[in-house]
Amino acid sequence: MTSIVTRQGLQRIEPITEASLMGYSFLIWMFVAVTHAIAGALDSGSVHFGQTQSVLVLEYCLIFLPLSLLSCVLAWLYWNHSERLLHAAWLAVVAVLSCAISLPVLTLNKMVVTALFDQGHLPNFGMEWENVSPFTLWVDFCLVLLAFCMQAGFAAWRRSLVREQEIQLSRNLGMELKLHLLQGQLKPHFLFNSLNSISALVRGHDRRVAGKAMYQLQDLLRYVVHSGKHEWVTVAEELQFVRDYLDMQTLRFGDRLQIEFEVSGQDWLRVPCPPLLFQPLVENAIHHGVENHQQASVLEISLFERLGLVHFRICNTKHANQKRKPGHGLGLSSTRERLEILFGSQAQVIVKDSEERFLAEIVFPDMTQV
Repeated sequence: MTSIVTRQGLQRIEPITEASLMGYSFLIWMFVAVTHAIAGALDSGSVHFGQTQSVLVLEYCLIFLPLSLLSCVLAWLYWNHSERLLHAAWLAVVAVLSCAISLPVLTLNKMVVTALFDQGHLPNFGMEWENVSPFTLWVDFCLVLLAFCMQAGFAAWRRSLVREQEIQLSRNLGMELKLHLLQGQLKPHFLFNSLNSISALVRGHDRRVAGKAMYQLQDLLRYVVHSGKHEWVTVAEELQFVRDYLDMQTLRFGDRLQIEFEVSGQDWLRVPCPPLLFQPLVENAIHHGVENHQQASVLEISLFERLGLVHFRICNTKHANQKRKPGHGLGLSSTRERLEILFGSQAQVIVKDSEERFLAEIVFPDMTQV
């Protein structure tokens, strides 16, 4: 079995090679010949009864030799020209040619082999041809047609398999491109919000704090660039990135921003995670829960695993007099799309909005337990 490795780990599988197909086709008819020989040796009513098995096997192998060669020729044709020869018109042409050429050859070959093994000399072709029964011709015709149908059917199956894999490959590449676009959208969005926070510090004339925030932003951007080179990071790395980002936001909002972490004691360095998965939810909580009012806000962040699913939950308080701040709608929607591409129905984004609290939660499978 050979395989061609393509993008996204997809393998285009070729069940056999061209030479193997021809070899198997030849051996199939040799196997049929051997079974006929064994049946003839065991059948007391057979004209071949009494011959040694080795001689009988050789005789039947020679009788079926034209069918074996025909099958090899058809295998080669359909391997190299399947797109053309699998059209209805060409199927009919090849079938007719196979029968027209192979049927006389098969019948004459059977006459010669039978006469040589049974009589020890070449037959009288005119006399032997007159003795060929319509039933024998019908059996030979069915055998030739069977050889044709086997090769055409296998070629059609192989073509459908290749097309199905090409469709799957195209779909995977499309999903990969969409995933990269979604992830690429998050980077400028994150940078815009971070610079907006630093600009607020600069306007507040606190240059020392603003300078510290710039250094923190440098570390954050270093992680963004690093994670962009990988399809997967770890939950521990993502959680640390969230902590660092919130540390920078704390410089801006001071005591107005209170953060509570509740992280289970699991080894999160072993759990894979898409890069920048938690960040949009954190930015969303800052944007809508802290920036649009001057009151104290609490962010409750929890991370735990339950029944093989990782849960990242963030909840921010809401105030009755806070202004509703319009957003881009990018964070939650892009996160949903990324999770759907990567995990399908196994992952989800849960949102619960009440008068006092806004809760967003990401749920995705722990791939180490799959």
